[in-house]
Amino acid sequence: MATSYPIDTAAVSWMDNQGAHIRVYTSDGYTVTEQCADPGTNWTVGIFSQPGAAVAATCWQGDGGVYIRVYCTFEDATTEWCSDPDREWYQGAYPG
Repeated sequence: MATSYPIDTAAVSWMDNQGAHIRVYTSDGYTVTEQCADPGTNWTVGIFSQPGAAVAATCWQGDGGVYIRVYCTFEDATTEWCSDPDREWYQGAYPG
């Protein structure tokens, strides 16, 4: 079985009263997956998994928590994936 190595990576981070939180989004050329580091825990596999050969990400803190946007490019199209406080991942409006 061949080993799959990452070919593209994006990371976001934020601070809150618990400490630093890090999310790393990595593509193996076909799928973008998420690794999470939160205060007091080891790295864990996140729930995010979407098609993507390339990835970019951003986040910001707003009322109620952290908002994450992950942009996965696959087969000549870029799809926006959104994580908002107290909401499951959903497909965003980009490119609208």
